[in-house]
Amino acid sequence: MVYCSNKLPSILVAIVLLATMAIFTQAIYSPILAIAQEEENGEPDIPQAICIYKDQEYSLTPHIFNDGEKSSRIAFPQLPDDYAPQMTIQQGEELTMEFGGDKQPAEIQAVLVDYDADITETYPLKKVDANKFEMTQTGIKTLEVIATFPDDEHISYTMLVDVKGEGENNY
Repeated sequence: MVYCSNKLPSILVAIVLLATMAIFTQAIYSPILAIAQEEENGEPDIPQAICIYKDQEYSLTPHIFNDGEKSSRIAFPQLPDDYAPQMTIQQGEELTMEFGGDKQPAEIQAVLVDYDADITETYPLKKVDANKFEMTQTGIKTLEVIATFPDDEHISYTMLVDVKGEGENNY
């Protein structure tokens, strides 16, 4: 009996450690598995988002997919320390959002996000109409477009942009 009682705490510690590791592993990998399973089933159906400025088309990158119940990160936004802006636009000018495929959003919102600020700052764009927005803030920021679809899906798209103020060179 003495021999067994000395081993009991070691066995309990091992069981608790293994259970903790299993829970941690599940928490880390379940979003990845969920995306992989959705892709195998042909889901999620993420339409291409296009930003149009001065007759030039720019593709946005899907960032976060929410099916109405759970969210999955698809990709991280590009940051100015590692990437050049994809688009340069003048403050006060407008851009238009369009989506490819049959699936069209019921609502579109757009913001500029400064991920490089000490505290992440968000600046809403002025909504001109259902899919047209006016740039309100200057600087290199992440354009984030949030599309809400009729089936309660929300898809966030991003693109790094450089918004020039008055008198700044647009090239």
